[in-house]
Parts: sequence; structure tokens; C-alpha cells
Amino acid sequence: MPTDIPTYRDKLTDLTEQLRIEGHLGLLLVDVRQLAQVEHDYGSKAFEQVLSMVTQLITDLRGKEVRSSDILALNDRDGNAFLVFLKPHRDKEGHVTRLADLEAVAHRVADHLNRQLSELSSPYLRGRHTVTVGYAIVFHNPLIMEERVIARLVGEAWESVHIQKMQADFQTRCRLQDVLLGKQIHTVFQPIQDLQNGGILGFEALSRGPAASAHHSPLSLFEAAAATDLVFELDRHCRRRAMRTARDLPAPYRLFINVVPASMYDPDFQGASLIKLLEGLGLSPERIVLEVSEQYAIENYTLFAEALQNFTQLGFSIAVDDIGAAHSGLEKVAHLNPRYLKFDIQLVRDIDESHVKREMARALGAFAGKMDSRIIAEGIERDGERQALVDLGIDYGQGYLLARPAALETFDLSAPPAIDDRDGTR
Repeated sequence: MPTDIPTYRDKLTDLTEQLRIEGHLGLLLVDVRQLAQVEHDYGSKAFEQVLSMVTQLITDLRGKEVRSSDILALNDRDGNAFLVFLKPHRDKEGHVTRLADLEAVAHRVADHLNRQLSELSSPYLRGRHTVTVGYAIVFHNPLIMEERVIARLVGEAWESVHIQKMQADFQTRCRLQDVLLGKQIHTVFQPIQDLQNGGILGFEALSRGPAASAHHSPLSLFEAAAATDLVFELDRHCRRRAMRTARDLPAPYRLFINVVPASMYDPDFQGASLIKLLEGLGLSPERIVLEVSEQYAIENYTLFAEALQNFTQLGFSIAVDDIGAAHSGLEKVAHLNPRYLKFDIQLVRDIDESHVKREMARALGAFAGKMDSRIIAEGIERDGERQALVDLGIDYGQGYLLARPAALETFDLSAPPAIDDRDGTR
């Protein structure tokens, strides 16, 4: 934590004096524990950089969202919260600010900080990194040491943070359950095109939540599901919806479906139950490609290999996603013999302008060739990227440059599909 900000114990003299004089003391507690994920993902130096920016944001609150005379401190030397002790504010009639006013200030500060965090340009703050602002108030009690009263104040502010997070999770769970109950998730499809010879190999099924809602994007949908322990239920719903929506996809176009680890153990997604479902939809296992992230494949290798064998015996193909996203499990991936390897979008981004990325892609292409696998490059958005991939001999690609995700009926499905020369079929 920042060394130039004192802990609240360093400010006990000022705080106890204020408590005695005013008779009560208010507190805003800015919980920054979620930002510690930056240290876990990128190391201590990255965390220090982010923490420095956050410290500046909180320091800038003084004179704006809170008064300059309010006391700013840390909860302790190795702490994970900023504390703002508020001096009592009196209105024109001399009335002291009520607890409801303190709550309103806490929500206003939280909204301000999270908005500022979302606008920071730091590469370490991609994704959801939010802070929660707790609040509490205590009264002076001459029978109890002031230090203990102030410690109680900090503890109650932490309780406020905990309650707010529980309420937020509950509301998120209810909203997501409403989405599932109302069948408000729909499937769009993005074609996977042959970069070398033209034509479409197949389509990746992509889920979308209610339009113009916080859960429209698949990222926000699954983040909400992860926070509320509904990943299996959401993935199951999306998978079923994708297969039903793809019933009009003519043979031999392939259907790419993303699956989370738990879905591979869903009894309705195995054996005779699965075959019966597919037959009713006019699909066959040979046309379906299950996409699983490289990270899962290497972190749960034994379980994944067992599940993989069950699906490949039924005729399914496997694609390993996020290749080139800094994981280090290529040796294990090779033993899985996936039909497709999908380049991570960050490897594709500006590959025409990066010698390092091109050499990495070249090496991964050679790696795929030794396994008789095919490469699919995701996230192609510029013609320079597409041309670089073509020059590198990459087999397939998808991205906004080639086609945006859309309803299946918007694509010309009468055109000849691309050839997958691994089996020579169209």
C-alpha cells in the first residue's frame, strides 16, 4: 500500500479528539481488495502501478466528493482499504448530517471511483475491477476507550461492505435467473472462413443476452454466472439454445460450440441422450466441434483427456481455444490431438506489424502441422492482419473483417463449403 498515507492507528490522536469533541465519528471505507487480482496475474510491480493510480483517485476526492478537512488513512500498513474519516457536517439550521446522507455519500464515491477506474488506460485493469465503499458511524462512549470505539467503527464499515456485496450478488443472481426463465438468450453465428481457398468451414455459435441490458455480451453473462454460481446452468441453456437454433444449418457445415468444464459431465450431454437430441435436430456428432480453452485443458489434463475420449468416440471434434495466450501446456495439448487450434485474439491483433507475433504464429503453425491439426485465427479486424495470416499459411480465420456475428439465415448457405483436408470431405 502507499507509504505516504498513514494508517488510521497513526492518526488515533486526531481521531479520538474529534470523537470526544463532536460526540460521534463517521467513516467511508473504500475496499480495494479486488484490485489485488492484478498482483496475482501480473506481479507486484504492476500492482504497485495500479495502486498508485487508485491512490491518486482517492486523494483527489478531497475537496470534491469529500471535504479537504476529512482524514484520509489506510486500515493498516499491509492493508487493502482506504479510510476517510468524516468530520460532522451541519446544515444551515445546525442539524448534523444523518446516516442516510452518509450512505448517499458512500454510493456517490463508489460510482465516481468505479467510473474513473473504467476510464484508466492501464492494460492491467481490463475487465471488471470494481471497488465497494462501506460506511459506518459510532458515538463517543466515555466508558469505552476511544481506540476501541474507532476499531469498532472500522469493523462495522467492513460489515457494510460485506452486506453490499451480498445484496449485489443476490440482485445479479435474480436478474440472471430471470433471463434464463424468460428464455431471453439468443444465438448468433460467426462464420469460420478458409483463408487460403475461400469458402466457409462452419459457424461458431455465440450467445447473447437481452438487448440493451447489462447482460447482453457473453462476457458479462458468464461473469455474472461465475459470481453467482450459475455457470453450469447458463452454459447448459446456451448450449441447448445453440444446437436448436442451428437445426437449419445444412450439412456438411460444422457447428462450433463453446463448452465450460462442467458441461462435459452433464448426463444429458453424453451417450445415448446426446445422440437422440442431435438426431432430433438433424445434426450429427461429426459436424460438431467442441471448443475448450487451453488453460482448462492443461490445468485439468487427466479429467479433460478422459472426457475428450468419450466425445471423440462418438465422432465429435475438439478445438483448443486461446492458443498463444501465455499458457504453457502445448506438450499436453499435443497429446490430446485436437482437430483445431484457435489462436488467441491478442496474438492476431496487429500481427502484420509485429515480427515477434508472426514468428510465434509461424512456430505454432508448425506445431499444429506436426499434430495434423488446423489453425483458426480469431479476431481478424483489419485486412493487414488477414494478409499476414494468409502469408503465414494459416488455414482458417474469423473476425469482424470477414463477417460479424448474425442470425444464421443472414448467411448464404447455398454456397459450397470449405474443404477440411484432414478428412477430405466437404
